[in-house]
Amino acid sequence: MASSKKAVLLLAAAAVVAAACVVGTAEGRLGIGKIGRLVITGVVPCSTGSLIDIATSPVFPNADVELRCAGKVVAGATTNTNGSFSMELDMTSALAAFIGGCTLAVDTPLIKCNADLTDVGTLVSYLQGPLTRLIGGIFHLFPAGFSFHARRD
Repeated sequence: MASSKKAVLLLAAAAVVAAACVVGTAEGRLGIGKIGRLVITGVVPCSTGSLIDIATSPVFPNADVELRCAGKVVAGATTNTNGSFSMELDMTSALAAFIGGCTLAVDTPLIKCNADLTDVGTLVSYLQGPLTRLIGGIFHLFPAGFSFHARRD
């Protein structure tokens, strides 16, 4: 049952994005404005471990956050002093995010937010949010939960 529900959500998201691509092609020819955009917001923790609890973890200011889809960086942002970030993409650039093919990644060394955290690696999170709800032309997604992935040499 859960897999069929997920398949329906993925098909609905793909249909919305496909429509955005068709309209995106028309907007280029006709000068029409964009039909929607994807906004990703969140807070980056300064911690190691898996499924880091942002409520109990210190935040990571001035961290570089990247949205990576199929191994390519498609958007980026830098966290503010509260560890918060926001990035935006137009709908025609966001198909992979809707079908689960993207992750948020922070390669900025943790030692920059806590001198005791000398491990080298990447904070990684998948995205979550309401795939079926478009409010004012904006889909809002956010981190599902960051985990630290140590780099092995």
